[in-house]
Amino acid sequence: MAEITAVSLQQKGKLLSVFVNGEFSFSADAAFIADNDVFVGRKLENKELESLKKAAEVRKAVRHSLYLLEHRDFSKKELAKRLETKGYDAADAASAAEYIENRGYIDDKRYAERLIERKKGRAGKKQLFYELKRAGISDDDAQNAFLETYSEDDGINAVLREMKRILKGAFPEDRAAQKKLFNRFISRGFDYETVRAAYEKYCENEE
Repeated sequence: MAEITAVSLQQKGKLLSVFVNGEFSFSADAAFIADNDVFVGRKLENKELESLKKAAEVRKAVRHSLYLLEHRDFSKKELAKRLETKGYDAADAASAAEYIENRGYIDDKRYAERLIERKKGRAGKKQLFYELKRAGISDDDAQNAFLETYSEDDGINAVLREMKRILKGAFPEDRAAQKKLFNRFISRGFDYETVRAAYEKYCENEE
């Protein structure tokens, strides 16, 4: 049996330190302390204490998540990984990310749409899809996001703008130079058909 022997405000920050059997056990914010009836003299079974400590850690991870989201958007997977780099246990980080997602603070489809909208002028669909997968976006969410925010014309126009900047009204000297030009865009995730269509438009405008 464990007993809470002290609850005191930490010197830095707004958390309270909870001492059990005379030793520091965990820290939590005042609302958590009140909501979970953490008071001096309360006796706890060991399993009950461990459950309380875990809930306090998840609560802190949630608070940290909200702080992170003030500065940038995250996918669910990215948020959990970022929390892990801040020292949170993987399970606690995942629980916090789940809590944040369930309350609508993060949404993988919305994240995917924003990423595509932000980067579609510089990267092709294959590259964007790879970045979404790396961020933990499901195939369904990625495909739905592309349907909402990406068209064939987006890719063609992105390549065409860059071609105009590179070529400045000129044309590749030979087939090797043309292939090098095409590969430059293919390496950035644009498919051959998109690059070819953009090149044809370029030729029509410059002839």
